[in-house]
Amino acid sequence: MSDSTPAARYLRAELQERRLHGIRKAVHTALLLAGETSGLGGPSIADLVVVRRDSDAPVIRTKAGTLDEADALLRAINADLERMTVEEFLAEWGHLAS
Repeated sequence: MSDSTPAARYLRAELQERRLHGIRKAVHTALLLAGETSGLGGPSIADLVVVRRDSDAPVIRTKAGTLDEADALLRAINADLERMTVEEFLAEWGHLAS
């Protein structure tokens, strides 16, 4: 791996639906709808996951936030994957790993 190779060659970011069941799913859905319609936001709609392209192993997983937050986070991470090396990317975003 070259020092100048973009991280996007080795990593990709994606939104993955949060898997909730039973009462937690019902409460989450109600809060999401209420938050989005009121403009106050709501619970996280998905997890943002950065995975290795060669193995699909997760490197970073974090709650993506509301619809607007998830979109902005995914766009920011994808932009950094294109312009940073893996080392730079992990130094910038590694704090999100859970």
